[in-house]
Amino acid sequence: MIKRSVLGSMKVSVIGIGMLTASLWFTGCANITETPQKKEPQSLPSITSTVTGEWHQGKFVWHDLLTDDVKAAQKFYGDVFGWTFKTKRAYTQIFNQKNLIGGMMEIKPGEEKKAQAVWLPTVSVTDVDKSIRYVKFKKGEVLKGPVDMQARGRGALVSDPQGAQIVLLHAKDGDPKDMTPQAGDWLWNELWSNTPKESYTFYRHIGGYDNSEMKDEYRILKQKEKWRAGIRDISKEELKARWVPAIRVSDLKETMSKVKSSGGEVLVTPHKELAGGDVALIADNTGALVIIQYWEEGGE
Repeated sequence: MIKRSVLGSMKVSVIGIGMLTASLWFTGCANITETPQKKEPQSLPSITSTVTGEWHQGKFVWHDLLTDDVKAAQKFYGDVFGWTFKTKRAYTQIFNQKNLIGGMMEIKPGEEKKAQAVWLPTVSVTDVDKSIRYVKFKKGEVLKGPVDMQARGRGALVSDPQGAQIVLLHAKDGDPKDMTPQAGDWLWNELWSNTPKESYTFYRHIGGYDNSEMKDEYRILKQKEKWRAGIRDISKEELKARWVPAIRVSDLKETMSKVKSSGGEVLVTPHKELAGGDVALIADNTGALVIIQYWEEGGE
């Protein structure tokens, strides 16, 4: 977990990255349709390799990378984290140690515009339609949906009242089982918020979180005592509200070296005041932000 005081040190590096208008998450498949005048049902694949039949409201169950250079991103994440990939038509599935963990989709910016890559997280909700009514009530924005996406389930792409984007999903085949993240897996998700109290109220309802815990001005969202996500106060920083995911690594120093040699950038280096020196903030070779963290099972 990266402290606010250190975020200020990377202000110049990050402020230009900006958030992508991620409505392309739902429309990306349109480019592969042979008859674009005919609207086809969305066909994003399931978020699980097998049917689980279990759902965990408030759990972050998926991550999609939206980038204008999928091939470059595949090389980066393959070299740095050992991920492997399977591409079918316009969508790329991501595997860590043969486990399905996410996807990649190509975005095409408009003329004379540079696309900004972003990791778009997905949170599990019990009722998508009910959730988007709450989003509208709280002055958030529904960017796309709700829509039935065949194998994936029913989902909606929304922006919270501050502008942070997230996908709400009730997965058709169920959510991934709760398991201890391994090296290369998604470990955590944190919201950078300009109004953390309001964000807590908003996401407490969306995710059905029944408890929270404050650690050094950092709020941890819980569901049945399971840690699900965090909220960081960036009200004193010139940063946009956004969700930033974290990947578990077995060797932080070695991973940072791979990030640099693979064309990425280390924006915030480890410091003993930051989770004991076990975290760093990076940008991949297409500009998407990711936290990397060394974490021992049973630790915080």
